[in-house]
Amino acid sequence: MVEWIHMAIMTGGILLQLPPFQLERWFAQFEFTVRLNLAASCAAPTSTAELLALAGESDRQEYPRLNLDYIENPGGERLRTAIAGWYTNLGADNIQVTTGASEAVFIIMNLLLAPGDRIVVQDPCYQSLSGVAEALGIGVVRWPLGAANGFHPGLDELESLITPGVRMVVVNHPHNPTGVMLTRNEQRRLADLTERHGIWLFSDEVYRGTVYRREDELPAAADLSAMAISVGDMTKPFGLGGIRIGWVACQNRGLLGRVSAFRDYTTMCSAAPSEFLAALAMEHREELLDRKTALARINLVRLAEFIDGYPGVLSWSPPAAGFTGFVRFDLPMSSEEFCRGLVERESALLLPGSVFGVKNHFRIGFGRDEQGFRAGLQAIGRYLDYLTKLSP
Repeated sequence: MVEWIHMAIMTGGILLQLPPFQLERWFAQFEFTVRLNLAASCAAPTSTAELLALAGESDRQEYPRLNLDYIENPGGERLRTAIAGWYTNLGADNIQVTTGASEAVFIIMNLLLAPGDRIVVQDPCYQSLSGVAEALGIGVVRWPLGAANGFHPGLDELESLITPGVRMVVVNHPHNPTGVMLTRNEQRRLADLTERHGIWLFSDEVYRGTVYRREDELPAAADLSAMAISVGDMTKPFGLGGIRIGWVACQNRGLLGRVSAFRDYTTMCSAAPSEFLAALAMEHREELLDRKTALARINLVRLAEFIDGYPGVLSWSPPAAGFTGFVRFDLPMSSEEFCRGLVERESALLLPGSVFGVKNHFRIGFGRDEQGFRAGLQAIGRYLDYLTKLSP
């Protein structure tokens, strides 16, 4: 029997009935107890010492003296300016800081959607991108990304899904869990398509920057259209999940004012040390991204060789960006059974495809340290050898 989480929303008195967040519940069971975590989708963790080493002497002296009082709800000027520097057509006033991307998703869905509306969402997707809307009574139209075409989204199919009552299209590129990414022309076409229909484009860009070549970086959706909302985060590209800093970026400053007012009811403001460290990271983002993606490229080559070593058992469409691969396994068991067995035999963690509603797949993260990733692949290899010996 599914347990539901009840949460009162301060706008309109709507009572949300949120189902358990399957991905996060899986991590809650195992993330901090396994020996080898290969399920994470972010870059290798960054330490405070690493960030301060990038800073100037004045910043290194200022950090221990930070005032731990409240800070501004929209985010400090320094951080918002640094974030805006990652965009082409936006300034600091086009940025609203949030407590991670999760808060941004929650607030935007509540502000822009009402019961009876519908949204189009890529499928598979991170659960909150559809789950918050469903809990609000919003109709969710699935835009399937099929394995047959390497999970690449079809924009012609999307246009057929935009029917009367659709208020928003929700996308995530680079995509979690597959690593698929639109081309620049497709990104432009997507922004034009939603603008032409007069609907919002909600672009989850938490993996922005995780390209293997700088020239492959997509323009942010918020730079392309006044009807586009870009959501970013310090977790995935920089390995800074612990500071819990995300943001909303858009050209519509009136909407950002509403986001700020809604935030009064959620987290109100960020933590001063978190914003300070996030500003340092954003000011040195190119250097940090180069480090993280260089490591990911090494691990990606090793992962491809590993998958090739199990023909008939493992297969995939290699990611175009990001730090995750979505791998199919051909064994007579569910993805949850497969991943739970790996925990039990090897104390190694993968993410079952079932949390994305996809059978016989698992997500593997390759952004972590090279030695740990190699050890993780060895553990998976021993497990696969055990399972294939059992199979008839």
